[in-house]
Amino acid sequence: MKRNVRLVHLALQIVAVLVLLVVSVVRVHAFDAEVSRETLKGLTGFYVVIEELNPNIAKYVEVQKIRISSQQLKSHVENRLQKAGIRSLSWDEMTKTPGSPVLYVCVNTHEYEKFWYAYDIRVEVRQLVTLVNQPGKMITGETWSVNMTGIMNIGQIQTLYDNLGVLLGRFIQAYNAVNKK
Repeated sequence: MKRNVRLVHLALQIVAVLVLLVVSVVRVHAFDAEVSRETLKGLTGFYVVIEELNPNIAKYVEVQKIRISSQQLKSHVENRLQKAGIRSLSWDEMTKTPGSPVLYVCVNTHEYEKFWYAYDIRVEVRQLVTLVNQPGKMITGETWSVNMTGIMNIGQIQTLYDNLGVLLGRFIQAYNAVNKK
């Protein structure tokens, strides 16, 4: 009987410690939430990086007409930032800015049937972060992100620009929420 009481008491202590750990430790997951938005506070601008587009989509005339390329997406993103009053940093400016903030955009496509594509668009903020277990060690980490996944016909290629615009709008809203002017 005493042994059972001790086991129950020990189990309750373990549960209490686990609950305390879960409640007291705030984990930052890179998505658009209040805790990840806080990582945008005080950032003065971003170096824009656009991942190279998959060559599987460039072979179609519709894509060539709309002229979707990594460079054009970069110009599109930088123009949106500028209109929102957010600086687009050069490489040199970024390396001298605390945290070395990068706005990373990836438009990934996969042709699963002729003329039909699955796509995933990601907009992420990456910056230098310090490891808790190695305080002097800094690495680049994703601190904020949003993404959108869908399916489109090659004739709906404008969907990529439109949905990237939606995600950029979410980024601008998140940035402005913690950087009141």
